[in-house]
Formats: sequence, C-alpha cells, structure tokens
Amino acid sequence: MSLDNCADEYVLGLMPADRIAGVSDRAALAESYYADRARSFPRVRPTLESLLALHPDAVVRTWGGDAKLLEALQKRGINVITINEVNTYLQAGNELLRVGHLLGEDDQAAAEARAMMASLDGTRRIGQGKTVLYYTPSGYSAGPDTFIGEMLRTLGYRLETADHGFFYLSPEVLLSTMPDVFALGFYDNPYQSRRAPGRTALIRERIGERPHIALSGRMIACSGWYTAYDLEALSRNIASNGADS
Repeated sequence: MSLDNCADEYVLGLMPADRIAGVSDRAALAESYYADRARSFPRVRPTLESLLALHPDAVVRTWGGDAKLLEALQKRGINVITINEVNTYLQAGNELLRVGHLLGEDDQAAAEARAMMASLDGTRRIGQGKTVLYYTPSGYSAGPDTFIGEMLRTLGYRLETADHGFFYLSPEVLLSTMPDVFALGFYDNPYQSRRAPGRTALIRERIGERPHIALSGRMIACSGWYTAYDLEALSRNIASNGADS
C-alpha cells in the first residue's frame, strides 16, 4: 500500500499486481507516472481506518501520512517504508535498489536500474552547452542541486542560475533574464495554472521569443528512476525535429 503519489511510483513500478493492496488517492492523476496502471487498484486516502481495512503488510511513503498515523501503523505491526529524497540519477538508482530490497522485489528493482541506465545512455545531449532556465506557471525555478537540475544537465544544458533548491522568480526578475532556452514545467495543465504569474501576457511573450522545451508533469512531479524513460524520449523527439520547440 502506498500513501502518496510519489510512493505510488515505487509500488506500481516494482510490485506485481497480486502484491498491491491499494494505492494513494492521487495515483491516477495526470502527473502520476503509472497513472494508467493505478486504475486497476483500490485508491485509498491516508487514514488509519482506510488502511487497516486493506490489511497491508507494509505501507510505502515519501511525504504522505502524519506522525500519528505512522506510529499507529507501526504499533499494529505494519512496516512503514520511507523513500528518501533524491537529487541525482545515481541517488535514484541506489534508492530504487534499497526500496526494492525492502519490498522483496530485488530482481525487478535491478531490472529497472538497468533500464534507467540504458535510457540515460540513450538520452541525446540536445542542450549542447546552452544555458537554460527552468520555470513554472507559479513562478518557481530550480537550482543545480535539484533533480530538475540533474535532468537538464543530462540533456546537455547549463543552468542559468546557481541558486539552490526551488525558489520564486517574480515576473520582473524573470523578464530580466536572458537564458538561451526556457525549460517549462507544469505548463501542460492550463486549468490549474490559469491565473498564475507565469501565465501573464508579458511572461508568455518572453517565453515565446526564445527557444523552449516542455517537461511534462509526470516527469517532474516526483523524483525517481522512471523519469529517465521520458527524458530519453523527449531528447530524441527534440533531436529529430532539429531544434528546441
């Protein structure tokens, strides 16, 4: 059983169907990587009553579940597996193998690790050393120490900013930047971001003036090994078109 959408990816990506008691109530959202597979399983809110009704041997979480819930589960003999945050593909591979071992799915985790490495090897370095600025409709950007930064470096870009973590860029600051390329995140959900800073006319005009790439919501909603698969596909699609879209 998984408690949140980022934990869903590990459960759905590693475990056979007959070992999955349920997934989180967010598992079938558009930004969930294994949303199609999630529809085959019960989706449960992270409450003690709902979880106990499924009689799970273990629950998997990243941010889901408060301290009282986790304590109550452990008191009842349910193993709580917490997934660590990762900021590089090396960390993602190590975390994949660790969680796979805890779930009793070493072989599947090893197979996914090999597939991740194959996708990373096959990813085209479309950036060719150009500078890139990550930007979301809510006005946030990402630094080189984030998983977003790792993905953009894997594509061959240099980050425009050296700021750490995720940080807000006001429209005024954004308009003063001159990256070679914009990397847009979560722009594939127009309803959710319809009144956000990054949807204003001036921002859209600036982005439209420069080359840009779009990172789908399922690539960036959570950090894990599986993002390498879409990263390779994105790079090959852009490379086949001859330029950033």
